[in-house]
Amino acid sequence: MTLRRIREISTYSHTEYIRDVIYGLKGEKGKKVRLRYCDSLYKLTVEAIYKGRAGGKNKEKVEIEKQIYSGNSPAETLSSIMTEGDYKEENSYEKMRAVFIHPKVLITLDIYPYGAWIEIESESKRAIWRVARQLGYKEKDAITDNADELYLKWNKLAKHEELWDVRFGLNFREI
Repeated sequence: MTLRRIREISTYSHTEYIRDVIYGLKGEKGKKVRLRYCDSLYKLTVEAIYKGRAGGKNKEKVEIEKQIYSGNSPAETLSSIMTEGDYKEENSYEKMRAVFIHPKVLITLDIYPYGAWIEIESESKRAIWRVARQLGYKEKDAITDNADELYLKWNKLAKHEELWDVRFGLNFREI
């Protein structure tokens, strides 16, 4: 039902395979860098981004991003992360992302091995909530947890052992 609504109000753009490796700054909780491998099914790109939160209220999430590296070299990306500080791998997960374009809004359907979520992004809070309502959601339905937090909640609820590397049945660490 929701996917049909997304198609009705937006235009499909593309699908990507994404693998994120999260690095935490040793000794400092909350300092994270995301190493992202993104395969658009015709090109692989690699990037490192520092992500932080800048508050937000009423179930709105405000993020601050600083790009450390963008290109196609995993080795250069890792080197760039290490120049930022004593970062250590914390976890890794993969997802398939379907991207839809709507005026003033980007809608993504992220499918993880442990669930699927819709993300609505825009500079305009009004546009986000307008699209959310068009999709049948209310403010009480919104979540601001990131993928790591959602995974930990899922593990706890399902009484699963936490894995370092969450994959779609693949048991190797390389793409």
